[in-house]
Amino acid sequence: MDLVSPDLSYVGIVAGGIAYFALGAAWYTFLFGKRWADLRGLTAEDLSGGWNPMIMVASLVAGIVSTAVIAFMYGWGGGNGPVDGIVVGLLIGVGIGAMEGLKAVIYEKASWPLYAINTGYVVAGFALAGLVYGLIA
Repeated sequence: MDLVSPDLSYVGIVAGGIAYFALGAAWYTFLFGKRWADLRGLTAEDLSGGWNPMIMVASLVAGIVSTAVIAFMYGWGGGNGPVDGIVVGLLIGVGIGAMEGLKAVIYEKASWPLYAINTGYVVAGFALAGLVYGLIA
């Protein structure tokens, strides 16, 4: 096997990572934040301590790394444009992200609604990161 490094758009990778991070901020605050907190058994007091900046930095870095993986798959597959980016993001999001998240339901007895919120974010985030990368690459 000869995995040649494809031409990567580093701007596209960072932009996709930022988009993924921004979606997470919206997803876990005003879109599904209350329901997610309820399902996790978190109270307003639990969430009132503010956000640790290192958590935000780690989340942003994770989004950038995830987008880099999408970029490699996009390049290796001959991606051309935003639709290809979305497809690569969805393949990784559903094929890996959603299937790995399913293990929490199976082994940890996590609830299906919590799985839907958390996995929905992963799948939507990967698709968004792929879209942004495909627009810029």
